[in-house]
Amino acid sequence: MKPSPFLSNGTPENSRAIPGALFHFLATGEQTDGQFSLMYIEVHKGNEPPPHTHKNEDECYYIIEGQIRFWIGNEVFDAKAGDFVNLPKNVPHRFELQSDYVKELMWITPAGLEKWFWDNSAPSPEMKALPVMTEPPPAELIAHFVQSLSEYGVEMVKP
Repeated sequence: MKPSPFLSNGTPENSRAIPGALFHFLATGEQTDGQFSLMYIEVHKGNEPPPHTHKNEDECYYIIEGQIRFWIGNEVFDAKAGDFVNLPKNVPHRFELQSDYVKELMWITPAGLEKWFWDNSAPSPEMKALPVMTEPPPAELIAHFVQSLSEYGVEMVKP
């Protein structure tokens, strides 16, 4: 299938929420013939994932607002508005917000992992993130995330 030209923006139909973050699915693998996906993300501090590695895709971030510290392999990058960060597949990484709030674009290539984000988030007709969790997530939820992410080639690594 050859991808068709399209225009996209954040709408209630393509926006999904998790605790502390809102995802706008701007381009999906279905729209790009699996070549890439692009999400505009609004994320609050305290919603960062543990260290992990992607086996199937490269991940890239363009920071629109706020600051994030990335640990990628043995490198540390302090990214701010206007910065682009490349996270190659098979390289362990994690990140931590240095500001209370960040707006960013996340590019995934090839596409596929965006399906995990869609399936593990809730519709957001009001286009707002769910409240940040104040307690650690239940063990069952962590186990579900670890298992379901492994099906997409994402493995948690020890810090």
